Amino acid sequence: MYADHTMISKITPVKAIRFIRISVALVCAWPPSPKLTKSFTFFKASWCMCYFSSILLLLPLLRSIYEYRDDPVILAKSVCLSCAVLQVTIKMMVCLVQYTSFQVLYHDMEMFCKQADDKTSITLQRYVDDYKYTYGTYTLWCYLAAIGVICGPLILPQQFPTDAKYPFSVEQQPVKSIIYLHQSLVGLQVSAGMCIECSIAMLLFYSAARLELLIQKMRNVETECELDACIKLHNEILRYIDKIIHAVWPLVLTTITTTTMGVVFGSLNMVTDQPIIVKIQYAIVVFSASVELFMCAFPADNLMHMSNKICFGAYESKWFQGSVSMQKKVLQIIFRSQKPEVIRINGILPALSLRYYAGVNITHYMFLYIL
Repeated sequence: MYADHTMISKITPVKAIRFIRISVALVCAWPPSPKLTKSFTFFKASWCMCYFSSILLLLPLLRSIYEYRDDPVILAKSVCLSCAVLQVTIKMMVCLVQYTSFQVLYHDMEMFCKQADDKTSITLQRYVDDYKYTYGTYTLWCYLAAIGVICGPLILPQQFPTDAKYPFSVEQQPVKSIIYLHQSLVGLQVSAGMCIECSIAMLLFYSAARLELLIQKMRNVETECELDACIKLHNEILRYIDKIIHAVWPLVLTTITTTTMGVVFGSLNMVTDQPIIVKIQYAIVVFSASVELFMCAFPADNLMHMSNKICFGAYESKWFQGSVSMQKKVLQIIFRSQKPEVIRINGILPALSLRYYAGVNITHYMFLYIL
């Protein structure tokens, strides 16, 4: 009976996928299955409403930057929150432009997890068990951070969670309540936008798991025919990874740019003369922005190293007992694996990795130290 309860409550890869899909629902970042052809109209309508919602707060926030340009405290707050909302709008647009790519990528991942055999399921489950607490906690933290900002007016002498400047009076009801509820909704959308990093991480971890399974398969290769099958599978996985990189690099660039600005201006609120509650709020914002890049840098680093390890799987096979042709193919695999699969942006991002993330974080904290 205990074993049955354990199996029911266990977080499987399929459940993990469902959790991430729900976490990004407010920004429509997870396209429906290509089999559900009639759902596109509903998805597009939902996307338009969510996008319009974020724009309706972004414009007043940009106006507040201009209106309060002589007030460094409010200016810093408005810039920080504008970056957060701007990040959501850009990410939503990228996800729409890359709709077909993400639809195929997510669908392939879901089908692979659902159809996995026992041996494959063990590897996939190990990835889920290793990282479920990290990404589950991050998702919870994102939404709690937004709730903390939303609840600010309940404690602080301010009307709304942000200092957005509207072209009409917001003092009367029901306008005041509508504005408060709308800003709260966009705050939750910002959290959902930050959780897009979790969906990117899932794609990268899935690719790394596929490569790990291929390495295990290569070690057991005995004939050239089996090696050819591994080479074909390797090419298929590499094409899948290329699709991921092509789809996610604009999201990564958006995260790097907006989180850097958010950390800079959020830090200003921490060092200026502000109520302790405000400093705590923006300490949470700065920490969240710093962690956001890590959520996709870590799996990208893991994928980079796993793509290099393919050569070990090929070398540990029984290539020395095979033909000259088989030995040449093993050599080609080894040479090919010397070029790791990385997310890079020419002239901006050399390679998304933990090393790069550490460099960005050091820059952030040096700036905070100078302040």
